[in-house]
Amino acid sequence: MSRLEDYLEAIYNLNQEKGYISAADISERLGVRPPTVSGMVARLAKEGYLVHERYRGMRLTDQGTKVARSVIRRHETIFEFLSMLGVVGDVAYEDTEGMEHHLHPVTVGRLERLVEFLRRNPRYLEGVREAMKD
Repeated sequence: MSRLEDYLEAIYNLNQEKGYISAADISERLGVRPPTVSGMVARLAKEGYLVHERYRGMRLTDQGTKVARSVIRRHETIFEFLSMLGVVGDVAYEDTEGMEHHLHPVTVGRLERLVEFLRRNPRYLEGVREAMKD
């Protein structure tokens, strides 16, 4: 499921950025070869996540959009949480990519609530940062 989620996230983001989605853009974004993209696009269409019309383009279905937004929200939550802990840059990005598909939805929900609490109560965040100093 994680690879499928990566594609949905990329397709959603590309559409937001460019207003359209091309297989070449997906290939470049995910660092995969065009035939790999074609296979996954066919799978996503078969599973109801997107509509692909040959020579006309593709668009996410409501189901595909829902999953993509969920993946993006999960990614943002994990990244923000790691940043709050003082993990930054490439390390935060790589760890987020490694974690985002493996956390249970209940865990992600708890992280979302913790991140929101720390945003509203920065004094606690300062204590966390102090405790995390090397």
